[in-house]
Amino acid sequence: MIDSRLIEKYNVACPRYTSYPTVPYWTEAPTENNWFQLLEKKIKGTEKPKMSLYIHLPFCESLCTYCGCNTRITVNHAVELPYIDGLLKEWEMYKPYLENVEIEELHLGGGTPTFFSAGNLTKLLSGILFTIKKSESFSFSFEAHPANTTFGHLYQLKELGFDRLSLGIQDFNMTVQKAINRVQTFEEVKSVVDQARSLGFKSINFDIIYGLPFQTA
Repeated sequence: MIDSRLIEKYNVACPRYTSYPTVPYWTEAPTENNWFQLLEKKIKGTEKPKMSLYIHLPFCESLCTYCGCNTRITVNHAVELPYIDGLLKEWEMYKPYLENVEIEELHLGGGTPTFFSAGNLTKLLSGILFTIKKSESFSFSFEAHPANTTFGHLYQLKELGFDRLSLGIQDFNMTVQKAINRVQTFEEVKSVVDQARSLGFKSINFDIIYGLPFQTA
């Protein structure tokens, strides 16, 4: 039985984490200089500072019709390297402020992070993780589409310290999947889950949505 107090607690509107600064602050977003000044002030005022990092990888080969994320639909995988180079260039702007900071959490979202090849994800993450200290309690996670996630993706990310996997499924019913243009078979999902478990992933969760076309109570 679900506690009604829990439903009441979380039944509120909130900003999407894939937009930063979050929507309520768009009209008061700091300038680049102010942003780094605020960052430096926060770090210096914190004993043993740690950081959580979200990296948005916006590309998908097809559009899920329920999607509200900032995404770009393309089958041209030549976009991968320029985007990674841009992210690493931005990371270079942050590095001077992070000398005494440990990274505690890292999450890859999208879009579809597994749109990127395993090799290109490794290039991106190596360029970040090899330049910052990890917290002893670090936790790294990523979102994945079961239909395009390979053993190579899982293996390379596990090697880099990822142990949490979130699979976007929404519904196992094929009629619903076709209606929302998000198709992956039960067998594909099972294969990814089995491979992730064999590699030692500690947490595997499914994203499920209610209220989609053709769903019933």
